[in-house]
Amino acid sequence: MQEYAHEFAEHWYSLPTPMQAAGGSWIVRAGHNKAKPHYVVGPKSIQQYGFHLIQSGKVQVTSGGVSVELAESDAFCLFPGKSYIYQAIPDCSEELHMVWLALDGPQVPFLLLEVGLTDTSFYLRQALDHRVWATIRQFIQYFQKGKLDPMREQSLLFELLWRIKQNTDIQQAMPKRHWVAEVKPYMELHCTENIKIDDIARYMGVHRSHLYTAFMKEFDCSPMQYLQRLRLEKGSQLLKKTDLSVTEIALSLGYPDLFSFTRAFTKLYGISPKGYRG
Repeated sequence: MQEYAHEFAEHWYSLPTPMQAAGGSWIVRAGHNKAKPHYVVGPKSIQQYGFHLIQSGKVQVTSGGVSVELAESDAFCLFPGKSYIYQAIPDCSEELHMVWLALDGPQVPFLLLEVGLTDTSFYLRQALDHRVWATIRQFIQYFQKGKLDPMREQSLLFELLWRIKQNTDIQQAMPKRHWVAEVKPYMELHCTENIKIDDIARYMGVHRSHLYTAFMKEFDCSPMQYLQRLRLEKGSQLLKKTDLSVTEIALSLGYPDLFSFTRAFTKLYGISPKGYRG
């Protein structure tokens, strides 16, 4: 570690590869420190997400009118554009030692939300157990070697957040969305894969009859009707916009054969697929 005015610290800097940028999350810089007694940072703001993990000691963090004292195994995140100040607690018997990752990318706020962090709820208590610290040590070793591998870097980042998630109760932080709202997007994504209503009910964690009743109440049609309509709408687009044969389209949509597709299509549109194509 190198000595600075208020700490001993080691810093690493990174640049996202095209793969990381396309994925939507990457590490801009990282580091760890041992704070001197008068350690203080800010008031200032940063343009990335500053994720700090406390290994020992205590720190006072103030942001958005909220001031909180955090200690070993706690964590906090500084959100872009938010003014903050954090400083070591002077009368603490243990030296403040932290590890930090500055994160950027459009996926980052969603990753942080997964562990319960938002710009108005920016800290976690007792979220860092021995498994988290084992991953952090791997991070430090990875950066110290200097041979950066973007896939390894991403895997460590996701492993770190996943391990932290295991130690947090995020139910209050996560926005609540009723499972019925997830049914349509699930169908739209998988409608050409010959999924069945039982598959959808199993994924949603409800009984088939409960799925049927809730879906009918919300959308005024049965799940099977909606699923069939989705497939056939995609079929109509393929008939108009591609040169695929009707058989190829039928099989691409998850129908077992040409006859099944033709019968369903004719029933909905009042014309055969060949007639629709013209």
